[in-house]
Amino acid sequence: MHSASPTPPSRDLSASSSGGPSASGSPGSGRTAPPSLWRDPDFRRLWAGQTASQLGEHTTLVALPLLAVLAFDASAGRLGLFLAVAQAPVLLLSLPAGAWVDRWRARTVMVFTDAARAVVLGLAAVAGLLGALGLPALFVVAFTVGALSVLFDVAYQASLVRMVRHDQLVQGNSALEGSRSAAQIGAPALGGALVSTLPATAAVAFGALFFAVSFASLRRIRRTEAVTGRGPALPEREAAPFEDGSALPERAAATHPPRPTGFRHRVGEGLRFVAANPWLRAVCAASA
Repeated sequence: MHSASPTPPSRDLSASSSGGPSASGSPGSGRTAPPSLWRDPDFRRLWAGQTASQLGEHTTLVALPLLAVLAFDASAGRLGLFLAVAQAPVLLLSLPAGAWVDRWRARTVMVFTDAARAVVLGLAAVAGLLGALGLPALFVVAFTVGALSVLFDVAYQASLVRMVRHDQLVQGNSALEGSRSAAQIGAPALGGALVSTLPATAAVAFGALFFAVSFASLRRIRRTEAVTGRGPALPEREAAPFEDGSALPERAAATHPPRPTGFRHRVGEGLRFVAANPWLRAVCAASA
């Protein structure tokens, strides 16, 4: 007596033969779309902190020169010198800032520079209200805030690469650069409106407030990150663990042989890298 052999279940091949969605969830592709960064609370904190910092930076760029003119009757020559001093850190510190920031966690640099800028501008606003702020002190404030802003800008660009997966970089860059562009457009108008309706020192105080908001947001970031300027790379799960247990796919657990980490070596390495890349050379020439 023969028992009936079980009939294998039929498979519906219509989806695969017609180019339907694959198991990965991406139509016609074996690759899964990267998850939205807006679902990542740490990225939202980074974006909010960077946006507030950019608003503070560009509001201050308008408020400080107007304060020099309105409170100290700065002449055209002094105003030009003031603007040169405020922008000097970009020329003097941008190159070494990359080597400095590379030796520290980007979040630490951003939190420190936000706190320092909030304190410096807050003290300047209080001194201005009390009549104890002079034009030479305002020059020092402008240079100090400019130097701290250079460090922050370098650090926040590095933080994105260290915190998100490679396939999420386009999303992250789009969000951060979008808010940065909006701040560059809107913050000067905000600074001008504040100066026209309130004392100029009040506009400086608003800049300090923006930096304080950025400080509070960035401090809440919990994800750790690798420090690339201190010897071998950290294992990927140790460097940047995600809440779901995954890690950056590009940050392999294998370590790299030690390389020279001196300040001059790292600056020279960066210059050689830019010089060897025609695209980067073109970008640097256009920015200059």
